[in-house]
Amino acid sequence: MLSNNDILKKIRVALSLRTEEVIHILSLVDFHITKGALGDLYRHEDHPNYQEAGDQILRRFLDGLVIYKRGQQEAKAGETVIDLRNQPAKPNLPKPTPPAKKPTATGKLTYQPKPQGVKPAQSAAGQFKSNYKKPK
Repeated sequence: MLSNNDILKKIRVALSLRTEEVIHILSLVDFHITKGALGDLYRHEDHPNYQEAGDQILRRFLDGLVIYKRGQQEAKAGETVIDLRNQPAKPNLPKPTPPAKKPTATGKLTYQPKPQGVKPAQSAAGQFKSNYKKPK
Protein backbone atom coordinates (compact mmCIF):
# COMPACT_ATOMS: atom_id res chain seq x y z
CA MET A 1 0.00 0.00 0.00
CA LEU A 2 1.28 3.49 -0.84
CA SER A 3 1.92 5.94 1.97
CA ASN A 4 1.07 9.63 1.75
CA ASN A 5 4.78 10.33 1.25
CA ASP A 6 4.89 7.97 -1.74
CA ILE A 7 1.84 9.66 -3.27
CA LEU A 8 3.42 13.12 -2.86
CA LYS A 9 6.65 11.89 -4.47
CA LYS A 10 4.87 10.25 -7.41
CA ILE A 11 2.72 13.31 -8.13
CA ARG A 12 5.76 15.59 -7.92
CA VAL A 13 7.70 13.42 -10.38
CA ALA A 14 4.73 12.90 -12.73
CA LEU A 15 4.06 16.65 -12.99
CA SER A 16 7.77 17.63 -12.91
CA LEU A 17 7.23 19.96 -9.97
CA ARG A 18 10.16 21.65 -8.25
CA THR A 19 10.26 22.20 -4.50
CA GLU A 20 9.38 25.90 -4.89
CA GLU A 21 6.32 24.99 -6.94
CA VAL A 22 5.13 22.50 -4.31
CA ILE A 23 5.54 25.17 -1.62
CA HIS A 24 3.56 27.61 -3.82
CA ILE A 25 0.81 25.01 -4.36
CA LEU A 26 0.49 24.51 -0.61
CA SER A 27 0.46 28.27 -0.02
CA LEU A 28 -2.54 28.61 -2.37
CA VAL A 29 -4.62 26.91 0.32
CA ASP A 30 -2.90 28.82 3.17
CA PHE A 31 -0.73 25.89 4.25
CA HIS A 32 2.81 27.17 4.74
CA ILE A 33 5.76 24.79 4.87
CA THR A 34 9.51 25.32 4.65
CA LYS A 35 11.88 23.74 2.14
CA GLY A 36 13.52 21.72 4.90
CA ALA A 37 10.24 20.34 6.21
CA LEU A 38 9.16 19.46 2.68
CA GLY A 39 12.50 17.74 2.08
CA ASP A 40 11.93 15.62 5.18
CA LEU A 41 8.73 14.29 3.58
CA TYR A 42 10.65 13.16 0.49
CA ARG A 43 13.39 11.30 2.39
CA HIS A 44 13.71 7.52 2.56
CA GLU A 45 11.96 5.87 5.51
CA ASP A 46 15.28 4.75 7.02
CA HIS A 47 16.69 8.30 7.14
CA PRO A 48 16.85 9.85 10.65
CA ASN A 49 15.10 13.07 9.50
CA TYR A 50 12.24 11.28 7.71
CA GLN A 51 8.80 12.67 8.56
CA GLU A 52 5.56 10.89 7.75
CA ALA A 53 3.14 12.99 5.72
CA GLY A 54 -0.22 13.18 7.39
CA ASP A 55 -3.59 13.15 5.71
CA GLN A 56 -3.88 16.93 6.15
CA ILE A 57 -0.75 17.67 4.09
CA LEU A 58 -1.83 15.36 1.28
CA ARG A 59 -5.37 16.77 1.28
CA ARG A 60 -4.13 20.37 1.22
CA PHE A 61 -1.63 19.55 -1.54
CA LEU A 62 -4.37 18.02 -3.70
CA ASP A 63 -6.70 20.97 -3.05
CA GLY A 64 -3.89 23.39 -3.94
CA LEU A 65 -3.03 21.39 -7.04
CA VAL A 66 -6.60 21.83 -8.31
CA ILE A 67 -6.31 25.60 -7.87
CA TYR A 68 -2.79 25.60 -9.39
CA LYS A 69 -3.90 23.74 -12.53
CA ARG A 70 -7.44 25.10 -13.04
CA GLY A 71 -7.30 28.49 -11.37
CA GLN A 72 -9.52 29.88 -8.62
CA GLN A 73 -13.16 28.96 -9.17
CA GLU A 74 -15.47 31.92 -9.81
CA ALA A 75 -19.04 31.97 -8.51
CA LYS A 76 -21.79 31.83 -11.12
CA ALA A 77 -25.25 33.33 -10.69
CA GLY A 78 -27.12 31.51 -7.92
CA GLU A 79 -24.16 29.21 -7.11
CA THR A 80 -22.16 28.92 -3.92
CA VAL A 81 -18.40 28.37 -4.11
CA ILE A 82 -16.62 26.71 -1.22
CA ASP A 83 -13.32 28.38 -0.36
CA LEU A 84 -10.67 25.69 0.09
CA ARG A 85 -8.31 27.94 2.01
CA ASN A 86 -8.12 27.43 5.74
CA GLN A 87 -9.26 30.64 7.38
CA PRO A 88 -9.36 30.52 11.18
CA ALA A 89 -12.31 32.13 12.87
CA LYS A 90 -11.55 35.65 14.06
CA PRO A 91 -13.53 36.98 17.01
CA ASN A 92 -15.06 40.42 16.64
CA LEU A 93 -13.02 42.16 19.31
CA PRO A 94 -12.45 45.92 19.34
CA LYS A 95 -8.96 46.98 18.34
CA PRO A 96 -6.81 48.10 21.26
CA THR A 97 -6.01 51.79 21.32
CA PRO A 98 -2.31 52.66 21.11
CA PRO A 99 -0.79 54.23 24.20
CA ALA A 100 -0.73 58.02 24.20
CA LYS A 101 2.66 59.63 23.53
CA LYS A 102 4.06 61.71 26.32
CA PRO A 103 4.88 65.26 25.21
CA THR A 104 8.40 66.51 25.82
CA ALA A 105 9.04 69.49 28.05
CA THR A 106 9.39 71.90 25.12
CA GLY A 107 6.98 70.04 22.87
CA LYS A 108 9.69 69.63 20.21
CA LEU A 109 12.10 66.82 19.48
CA THR A 110 15.71 67.57 20.16
CA TYR A 111 18.31 66.58 17.58
CA GLN A 112 21.99 66.27 18.25
CA PRO A 113 24.18 65.60 15.19
CA LYS A 114 27.09 63.20 15.34
CA PRO A 115 30.48 64.86 15.76
CA GLN A 116 32.31 65.18 12.45
CA GLY A 117 35.85 63.95 11.87
CA VAL A 118 35.81 61.18 14.48
CA LYS A 119 36.96 57.85 13.07
CA PRO A 120 36.42 54.46 14.68
CA ALA A 121 39.39 53.03 16.53
CA GLN A 122 41.63 50.64 14.59
CA SER A 123 44.15 48.09 15.73
CA ALA A 124 47.85 48.97 15.68
CA ALA A 125 48.43 47.37 12.28
CA GLY A 126 45.41 49.15 10.80
CA GLN A 127 43.55 45.91 10.14
CA PHE A 128 40.73 44.13 11.85
CA LYS A 129 41.36 41.53 14.51
CA SER A 130 40.53 37.92 13.86
CA ASN A 131 40.25 34.93 16.15
CA TYR A 132 41.44 32.67 13.35
CA LYS A 133 44.71 30.88 14.04
CA LYS A 134 46.74 29.36 11.23
CA PRO A 135 47.28 25.62 11.57
CA LYS A 136 50.87 24.60 12.23
